[in-house]
Amino acid sequence: MQVAALPKYSPAELLDKVREALGPALESAEIRLGDPVIHAPVERLYEAIEKLKSHPDLDFAMLTSVTAVHWPHDAKEYELVYHLRSLTHNLLLAVKSRVARDEPAPSLTPLYKAADWQEREVWDLMGVKFEGHPDLRRILMPEGYPWHPLRKEFPVGGPDFPIDAFQTDAHHQVREDEFWGEPG
Repeated sequence: MQVAALPKYSPAELLDKVREALGPALESAEIRLGDPVIHAPVERLYEAIEKLKSHPDLDFAMLTSVTAVHWPHDAKEYELVYHLRSLTHNLLLAVKSRVARDEPAPSLTPLYKAADWQEREVWDLMGVKFEGHPDLRRILMPEGYPWHPLRKEFPVGGPDFPIDAFQTDAHHQVREDEFWGEPG
């Protein structure tokens, strides 16, 4: 693979190529703070990203990050943000899609192995489910933890729960420390 030293397209030229490649799978496109950003409806998200990856003029073969933003007052309160990279053309692109609280997003794990843990992290911390994910389970919080700590309604001081519910070690034993005192 030949890595390009300079971007093949300007941000405006890139968005023109993306519009041409995606057609109806594209909701909107913009240049935000100098960076190209596109918006795809969640029901066409997989299709859009698959085209971005396979199109020879784009070749977005690398998924660098998956994250989400919580907008609790919107009907589709989660904004998924994917950052794609083309090494062959030296291009960067942000892809955004909105989902409602109980609406799943398609898993990109069949397209990018890097999506695996990143989607698990978004599920764990935000509560966005990824349909078709091979192993969607907690990655940072303990299994059975009922909350998603990066949601805006999550209490700053943490939820009120009994000490032994989630303050356990790998053997499910309550930890002794200065704050909690003796387990008991």
